[in-house]
Amino acid sequence: MKAATTAARPAAKQSLVAKANTAMDKKVSYTDLAGNNIDLSMSMIKSYLCPGSNISDAEAYMFLSLCQYQRLNPFTREAYCVKYGSAPATMIVGKETYTKRAASHPKFQGMKAGIVVLKPDGSLDRRVGELVLPGETLVAGWAKVFVKDYVEPIESEVSLLERQQMKDGKPASKWATSPALMIRKCALVAALREAFPDILGGMYTAEEQGLEEQDITAAPIQQPVDVAYTDMNTGEVIEPEDVEASFFDQEE
Repeated sequence: MKAATTAARPAAKQSLVAKANTAMDKKVSYTDLAGNNIDLSMSMIKSYLCPGSNISDAEAYMFLSLCQYQRLNPFTREAYCVKYGSAPATMIVGKETYTKRAASHPKFQGMKAGIVVLKPDGSLDRRVGELVLPGETLVAGWAKVFVKDYVEPIESEVSLLERQQMKDGKPASKWATSPALMIRKCALVAALREAFPDILGGMYTAEEQGLEEQDITAAPIQQPVDVAYTDMNTGEVIEPEDVEASFFDQEE
């Protein structure tokens, strides 16, 4: 009995590996808001969308679930999965995703956004845009989103002190060169998310997560390549189908 049990162990292990590989390669199909048919799997996310990032299977599954639930297209950079070192992966959505989705919502009636500055005389000025004059101190960003049938607009005001990202005691990257632009953006996406939770809920931009969006988008998405694999049950070498063609179902 012991010999039989020992001999059965490799087969059982191979079966578990085969099941795990099947789960990784299983594709989820859905349609994004632009009408594109998306085929996405955990293996695609780990190999093509987040190559070299060492994201876990659980993190890949969470990213896949976010894309499917919110009908995001990761291949057109509507969403990213970012991981640095051993830190947990971060799910990021581009700012343009927010504005495009809000503009297409039937209840969207427009928006305004700007900054709050402390003037030399000690008074606060809440203005549209990103203009900070000499002698003024940037304090916060604000935004209003107008929604049909709402008595009042959805408003957001965020503190520069709380949102500004620091490195070695100094503002990092764009927070150093364009702080008004950055804090206005944070306020706008916060207001849009509150106004339209059905299409923007649970999604956060790079700036809100302490990252820089231009650093994320700089690297192109690696194109998939065909790689043969071995069926763990039969030992047969399987030649895969064209993975790239499965990314989108092309209409005739």
